[in-house]
Formats: sequence, C-alpha cells, structure tokens
Amino acid sequence: MLANGPAFEQGVAQLQQAPRLGVGVHLNILRGRPILAANTLPHITRQGRFHLTWKRLIQVYDRRILLEIEREYRAQIEKVLSHGIAITHLDSEKHHHHFPPLFQMITHLLESYPIPAIRCAPESLSTRYGLTKMASVFMLNILVWRNRFRLRSRAIRCPQHQTGIAMTGSLDLNGLKAVLQTLPPGVNELCCHPGRVDALHKQQIIDFGTFYIDSTRETEMSALTNPSIKQMLLASGIKLISYAELP
Repeated sequence: MLANGPAFEQGVAQLQQAPRLGVGVHLNILRGRPILAANTLPHITRQGRFHLTWKRLIQVYDRRILLEIEREYRAQIEKVLSHGIAITHLDSEKHHHHFPPLFQMITHLLESYPIPAIRCAPESLSTRYGLTKMASVFMLNILVWRNRFRLRSRAIRCPQHQTGIAMTGSLDLNGLKAVLQTLPPGVNELCCHPGRVDALHKQQIIDFGTFYIDSTRETEMSALTNPSIKQMLLASGIKLISYAELP
C-alpha cells in the first residue's frame, strides 16, 4: 500500500474482496506529497513535495533529515494501520530502504509495530537483461547482503531470494515462464508492477510524475493472470504464499 498515493482509498476498499492477500507498506519519501504537513518536513520536501532522490540519499546521514524521514515513515505506517489493515511487511519506492541508515531506522520501526517482515533478498545476476541492469542489481545486492547480516540476530523475516528487478519494464508471459523454470530452492519473491492505466492512474502521474514502467503494467497483469501460469505452478509444485506465511 502506497499510503500517500491517490489510489489509497480505492485500494482499501478492494482489500475487502481479498482478505487473504498479504499487504505491505510501500514506504515512500521520493515521490508525491507527504502524509505529514510539508512545512513540518523542510529538509525532505520542496514546494509541498518530496525532493529526495537515490543520488541525494547520501544526505540522510544528517540527523535532521533522518528525524523527518522517521516521522513520515511512522505516519505512512499508522495511516495503513488506522484502516484496520494487518501489515505483513515493509518495502519501499525504488528500494531506498536498503540505504544503510534508513535500513537501520526501519528495523527499529519493525519492533515498534506489529509488522513481522521486510523485503531484503538478493537477486540472481544474469547478463541476459543487459550489463547496465546487471550492474544495478549487483550494487543493490551489496546493500542487501549487508542488511541481511545485520538482521541475523533479529526476529525479522524476509524471503531468501528475489527475482524481477532486472526485468522491470520487460516482464511478459514468456519472461515469467522463464523465471518460474529457473527459481532457486527456497522462498522467492517476484518483484513486479502489474496494473491498469486508467483515469486514476493518470491522476497519479500528476502527483507522482511519470513511471517508465507504465507502458508494461497491463502486459504484466496479463502475464500473471494467464491460465497457463497457474497450470505451470501446479505442475512444478511451486506454492504461492504471502509475507504473512514466511517461515
């Protein structure tokens, strides 16, 4: 759930139709408007909107910025909880929660709320998605392994493997089948962005800016709901679980 997204209320309503669905909070300090009043967050907002980027996250070592981020994180988590939603895990926009000072902050937040898990799993490297994406995944994996090491003594759960980051923007039916055929043993998380580009989504673009994956959201939705995928899961013995069912 993107707590500061324009489709939040619609998402809450739709969850009533899917009571078994695992729901995480997609922490966001990179896009759109904050939950808290922007004038109380002068170091992470500009003209009422977030203005941090991955490149500027080096600034979060400034304690003033960290305090503002923590307050906004708490506001986003508490907004979701206030709607009676059982949060299964935390993740973040553009995986920024892996940045070391933010990951440390979030692990403390997990101990403050009834949230059992966090997205923190490495992705296998493959040159078939191009050297640029492989390099990005490699750099992210460095942070992931560092953070997993810090989780070793905490009762916080996370999947063992992740796949899909390198395929962002190109995940179709054939690609999904290839992924399912090569999953490593254990618990794997598929990172994907299915959706429909409708009027509400266009409103989101106004608030959040464009997403380069917009053109493929419906392709991913079609792939994930294709009957052949369900048949493939049954034939291969792959069990679908949510974060709530992590061992």
